[in-house]
Amino acid sequence: MEKNVITAQKDTSIFDLVDMFVENNVNAIPIVQDDKEIIGIVTDADLLYKEVKPCVPQYVNLLGANIYYGNLKEYQQGFKKLFACTAEQLMTKKVIMAGPDATIEDLASVMVAEHLKAIPIVKDKKLLGIVERKNILKQLYNEYGDNGQ
Repeated sequence: MEKNVITAQKDTSIFDLVDMFVENNVNAIPIVQDDKEIIGIVTDADLLYKEVKPCVPQYVNLLGANIYYGNLKEYQQGFKKLFACTAEQLMTKKVIMAGPDATIEDLASVMVAEHLKAIPIVKDKKLLGIVERKNILKQLYNEYGDNGQ
């Protein structure tokens, strides 16, 4: 777990977020309130999304009504991210978090199942640290790296 977590406030600009990602070589930045309570998270994928135009949802016009067979809510969320200017507008609000007692195996399992790059570690809603994929790989290497040779 990384204890020195790079965080941002909800009013942090997109440009400042890009700088933070590049300068600190991180995959995710938790968005916190002044008391270190997490209110969201921004990933490098969220920023890349701004460079790619969202796909127009596919639909059929049936008797004058548009019937969407894509996920309209997903499209709307993506469209909002395209025009986001601050961390609050870009962040994912439903953050998957873990407690300090979570095992590496549990964290890795959730990351794979949910396609996550990082999981914030919290206690009483306060940020303690963050675990990224590279932390798990490093731990696995330390445990099994020499045994495989």
